[in-house]
Amino acid sequence: MPQAQASSFYTKEGTPSSGNNQVNKGTVDAQVYPWSTIGRLNIGGKGHCTGVMIGKKHLFTQANCLYNKAERRWWNNNELHYRAAYQHDQHMASSNVARIEISDSYNPKSPDSLASIAGDWAIVTLKKPIGQYTGWLGLKSMNKGMRHHLRSGSAKMFNAGYHNGWEHAVRLSSGCSQQVSKQRLPDVGAIPCRGTNVAQRSLPTFIYQNGAYHLVSSAAFSKNDAPRKNDSWVFASLKNAHYKWGNSRRP
Repeated sequence: MPQAQASSFYTKEGTPSSGNNQVNKGTVDAQVYPWSTIGRLNIGGKGHCTGVMIGKKHLFTQANCLYNKAERRWWNNNELHYRAAYQHDQHMASSNVARIEISDSYNPKSPDSLASIAGDWAIVTLKKPIGQYTGWLGLKSMNKGMRHHLRSGSAKMFNAGYHNGWEHAVRLSSGCSQQVSKQRLPDVGAIPCRGTNVAQRSLPTFIYQNGAYHLVSSAAFSKNDAPRKNDSWVFASLKNAHYKWGNSRRP
């Protein structure tokens, strides 16, 4: 694992930038932790989703990405392949898939129901323990305490992954509401606003707090999707899974 600063930004062409966030639009070096925990899960040679390592062999991604809508079936293990820390046709490690666990509450026939929104997650078990090279992120729950930290500014929340139009580089972005606009990460800089053509549902959500990064969800949704008007975010999380993924680990 190459040792480098988390502030290493790259342009869309994959060359080091001058450090000006407005030039590179938030694209980070996928070979550097914590961004190395993010990778592309390639699906059937027809598409991909963003995945995040949460253990040596375990990958957290979206359930909706693993459903073949055209054929009305789930993609098979042998149709999936993960490329860790993928960036401009380069990657740190890769693996085929051994097992997939889909959230019980996600229904591909009703993906916009509240149950499916909250359950839009899947755990993919890889055949190779590539987390030992990429590191991984622990999962944090979006509870009242975390919301308080976000409102006070002591924690930062943002999305990261392979956006539409940026399929070959990890890019950070924010919804840029009044609460989260002009956020800055230490040694990284300002988080760019997400473009209107980028679907927030397709991007994992991360938290930075007390010098550490954690994964909050496979996706975050706007307040229009929230079950309560006073709840500004709805998160697909592992709260109903029989696992405890709490600790982040560097490679």
